[in-house]
Amino acid sequence: MLRVLFQPKGSSFVLHLLACLLPLACMGAAPPRPNIVFFYADDLGFGDLACYGSSEAQSPTLDRLASEGTRFTQFYVSHCVCSPTRASAITGHFPGRHRIYGHLSFFTANRARHMPDWLDVNAPSFPRALQDAGYRTAMIGKWHLGGGSGRTFQIADLKNPGVDTSGRTEIVINHPDAPPVVDYGFHYSRTTIGNGPTWKDLQPWPQAHDVYPYMSQDWLTWSSQAIADDTIRVLERHAGDHKDSPFYVNVWFKDVHTPFKPTDEMRRPFRHLDEKRQVHYAMVRYMDEQIGRVLAALKRLDLDQNTLVLFSSDNGAARGRGGSNGPLRGWKHTLHEGGIRVPLIVRWPAGGVRAGRVDEESVLNICDFVPTFCNVTGATMPPGYQPDGEDMLAALTGQPFQRTESQFWHYPTSNPSLAMRRGDWKLLTRLDGTEPQLYDLAGDVAEARNLAAANPEVVASMRQSLLDWYQELPVASAGAGRE
Repeated sequence: MLRVLFQPKGSSFVLHLLACLLPLACMGAAPPRPNIVFFYADDLGFGDLACYGSSEAQSPTLDRLASEGTRFTQFYVSHCVCSPTRASAITGHFPGRHRIYGHLSFFTANRARHMPDWLDVNAPSFPRALQDAGYRTAMIGKWHLGGGSGRTFQIADLKNPGVDTSGRTEIVINHPDAPPVVDYGFHYSRTTIGNGPTWKDLQPWPQAHDVYPYMSQDWLTWSSQAIADDTIRVLERHAGDHKDSPFYVNVWFKDVHTPFKPTDEMRRPFRHLDEKRQVHYAMVRYMDEQIGRVLAALKRLDLDQNTLVLFSSDNGAARGRGGSNGPLRGWKHTLHEGGIRVPLIVRWPAGGVRAGRVDEESVLNICDFVPTFCNVTGATMPPGYQPDGEDMLAALTGQPFQRTESQFWHYPTSNPSLAMRRGDWKLLTRLDGTEPQLYDLAGDVAEARNLAAANPEVVASMRQSLLDWYQELPVASAGAGRE
């Protein structure tokens, strides 16, 4: 019944819900709305899990999750660095719409790129829509969409922890006026690089961080455990105090982003690898264990059957840090496949997500989360809202899914700076449309054969669409972000 209820696209959710519920109402069997838990790794590459082909990773929890659900091999994030993809998870928009063209950094760097210091709190927010629909919502872990305690963090602080930097006036990353994370639509938050409750020395702390989190040696080792601990506490409180309401929880890890500091015990299974891969895969395994603890809590609380669980990464693995993007070309900070194509694992037993399935055909994007989640929860985005993604529920439940719109990427400080995918064709160019690279991803996932010269009509058509899209972005209309 769930597949019938949620499959149609393009029609009003309300009309579609009424049409499908009429026969169910006669039987008294309207399906409950699901809980949603979204696990988000940081800098984990396409080839960084055993279930995605790694011979070096140990990821038994996520491998089991894939066997209990569906693993997708053509899932894209909306950018090749973290803040923009996180903005898309909240808004359902390509991040350039909100002037987030790179990671939110030092204020001077943000200004130089014509970026804000935080995601506009008035931007469309799916968590806020969920609150209006009666969901309890929580954000736990790395926010990185604007933070603020008022504490000035200086470059010297980051390079030399513990060194007295009084009198230096270098670059600020925290602003006291940054909106609290809860203002984006969360009943509860505990985050790093955000404004509001955080951790200090791994303990829950009521105010925004006054010590840059990467300066804490304990945080570099145990952050995944602290994030999992807090998530489990939230789930337990929900089961006791709000058990009649569905919930949505973002569990966004800092791992496996550098710097990290695994213990000797964490590293032991990887001693046969070089130093960087030892460290990287030790942290992958530790994060995997902590995800296992959260999943065990869902089962213990009898919440696992009707909880839509998703796992992904905010961008591909970074060059030279021990991770792998498998067969894909490029790394974090590039618009080639290695920077933007990442794992996606989905489990939802009550919702018809089939166990043990691998979907190599459906082309999905993180912007699809919002329209899909709105479908299954009944949440409604603000009037006039137009998503950049598409309802992907058919793909999740094993039905045919054909993407109808192109995907676009923009990263003005890289070369290539623009990219789009239409069908199996992928085009990359500079900001002015020159130096085109055209790849047929159906037979060339490694982007090894540039077919631009042999397909001038395809290049011309796609380039026009790409440049038209780019010209609509705020950075283009401001005359900024050009090479």
